Amino acid sequence: MSYSMLAFNSFEELLSYIDEEISKAKKQIEFLSERYKELRIKANRLKRLDEVFSKIIGSKTASIYEVDIAGLKVVVGARAIDELNVVEEVLRSLNDKITSLSKVRKIVEYLAKTAGDIEGFSLLVETCNGIPARILIKETI
Repeated sequence: MSYSMLAFNSFEELLSYIDEEISKAKKQIEFLSERYKELRIKANRLKRLDEVFSKIIGSKTASIYEVDIAGLKVVVGARAIDELNVVEEVLRSLNDKITSLSKVRKIVEYLAKTAGDIEGFSLLVETCNGIPARILIKETI
């Protein structure tokens, strides 16, 4: 997890930040969805080939050569199936991020409407992986 602190002068600025983050995530999903379609075709072909070889050999073919080095997984000789799994994981994560950002956006939007202008105050926002987790409403000096 990556934490950071951002400063905003208004709820509207914070809403703009959230909208930008949602937009970035949607663009990534769009790009990865196209890649996913391509990979799925290749992965299905490889899967059929694996099944054919398994029938010919009489046993399942050897699995992927994956090494874990201090928590970093390295796949040697990665195939379309391996990349497809990674893309699926990233797509799920991006969708979760959009869901979280949308929930936060609704809350901030409500705060902006009910609190109104916060002249004389600023917002310090702690984010976790780009998602606001804590808002500090602070007097400006």
